[in-house]
Amino acid sequence: MKKVTATLHFTELLLALIKGNTSLVDSLHILSGEGMEKPVKDTAEALLLLMKKGRGFSDSLRLIQDKKVYFNQMYISLISAAELTGKIDNVLERIAGDLRRRQQATENALNIMMYPLIIILVAITGTVFLIIKGMPFFISGGFLSGEILTNAVTGIIIAGLILLLGGAALFITYYRIFYFDSPEYRIFYVLDLLLKSNVPLLDAITQCITDMSGTKYGISLITIKKEVTGGISFSQAFGKLPYLSPYVTGWLAVADMHGNINEVCSNIKDFYAYKNTRRREALTRLIEPAVIVLTGSYLLTLIIAVVLPILTYAGGVL
Repeated sequence: MKKVTATLHFTELLLALIKGNTSLVDSLHILSGEGMEKPVKDTAEALLLLMKKGRGFSDSLRLIQDKKVYFNQMYISLISAAELTGKIDNVLERIAGDLRRRQQATENALNIMMYPLIIILVAITGTVFLIIKGMPFFISGGFLSGEILTNAVTGIIIAGLILLLGGAALFITYYRIFYFDSPEYRIFYVLDLLLKSNVPLLDAITQCITDMSGTKYGISLITIKKEVTGGISFSQAFGKLPYLSPYVTGWLAVADMHGNINEVCSNIKDFYAYKNTRRREALTRLIEPAVIVLTGSYLLTLIIAVVLPILTYAGGVL
């Protein structure tokens, strides 16, 4: 079972038990029983073992990442925040929904890219045939000089690199946009979750720092926490986050005027959730034409660097 699917199943089962007023520890005992899927059972057993030694739930999840289900850093940070509020079911519901979205995104990608992948496969097959069958034919017939052969091989290598590097860039872009929420969304989601649960602002910012540790946003949040501690206003402090839009800074100013920081954080979170959704929808529409353009560039390079020089030389010989 793939880790995303295993993590989704574990989260859904745990959520159902907790919503049924079963305690976290009792829920894990149930999930560790016979009849459960092996990844779910093994994960529950590993978590119980660590929690019996005094580890928290989120800390235990972090320690089992290498061999059990996989919760990324944002999920663990959210669960850690939920441990402060006691509303772990809300966070598990959000994580389950996000895992379903990622699973659906993978299925959509396979469906969308099926046709372009067939085109790429045909192009690669043609190239291999050209190298294995076409080159020896031209060489044995005396239609291909050493210089032309060298240039043809170079052209094939260049065309292959264009295809591979372009495909890798497209995959990385797709992966990053679909599998990672924007840093701004992550920050204001955690703030919204904690502030609505009456966690003090400074403690909420500390949790955000943990989530964004090692990034430029984490560094900015450390500065923000110091400034808020020193009496700087909410909007002035958070205005230092990189790349905030005027819309967001406007909401931050509203928080200063009316003091409704938790409501403002909720609105900003919704704004970035909408932006993430729009960006994913746009990428989905662009995947197929992008792959077709990439394949066309590959074929054009082959024609210019390989086919035309061979035909020109062969025509001159004939």
